[in-house]
Amino acid sequence: MSETYCGKSCQTCGYRAETSCRGCLEEASRECKLALCCRQKGHKTCDSCTYNTQCGMYRGRDTAPQFRLAQKQAVLEYQQSLREKGTVMTKWLWVLFWLFVPSTIASILMEWVPPLQTVGVVVSLLCSIVYGVVLLQLASQEQSYRTAGILTLIVALVNIPVLLIRNDIVAGMIVAIFAVVDLISCYYEFNAHANVLEGVDNLLSEQWRKLWKWMLGATIAMVVGAVLVIIVIGVLVALAAAIAILVISILKLVYLYRTAQTFQFLSR
Repeated sequence: MSETYCGKSCQTCGYRAETSCRGCLEEASRECKLALCCRQKGHKTCDSCTYNTQCGMYRGRDTAPQFRLAQKQAVLEYQQSLREKGTVMTKWLWVLFWLFVPSTIASILMEWVPPLQTVGVVVSLLCSIVYGVVLLQLASQEQSYRTAGILTLIVALVNIPVLLIRNDIVAGMIVAIFAVVDLISCYYEFNAHANVLEGVDNLLSEQWRKLWKWMLGATIAMVVGAVLVIIVIGVLVALAAAIAILVISILKLVYLYRTAQTFQFLSR
């Protein structure tokens, strides 16, 4: 009786040890497609199959072990790359997430505690610089992070001379220009998060892309509201846009948390 379904000898197979093959006639063997085919069709060997001379699997039986070994190696390499990617992503994504705390404190100081407004400005500036640097660190995993990081640093560093400008019109024009740059930075950052999540968590990836569209819509609404501020509807539009931007900021924090957790799971 043949040792295998296809008629090959297990004793002369040089790949048996490498593939941990127990022999395809064992019911436990599920890797060989020929063995599965024979069992499903009720054949003891391929010889009893009338189709074996035209069967591609049968003709490729000599290279099947090498192919399975290559598949296993590819899977192991992919899993290792995911673990390495997860380690890097987890480290820096948690930094981005926790930067929310000092950024929030800085915003409160600037808006509600006039004596500490300067402290708030400095903390906010430092948070922006650190945020940009962290995005650059993530560029090893996705190139869009590099663009987002550079733009974030540009906006942060330009804010320093703007604070010294006494002409409100000039300062306002500069702030408006770099608000557009900041929006572009968000586009690259959100899409970078979406790109690294593709194939890992496609739903979360799509949510990042939608979040950018919502932010763009809210920003446009804010500009329209500012233009029409002299009439009631302009004030209402601006208010709605401000609320939308606040909600988007909260969602961004939630998505950062979920993204960090996703890659933390992969790195284990």
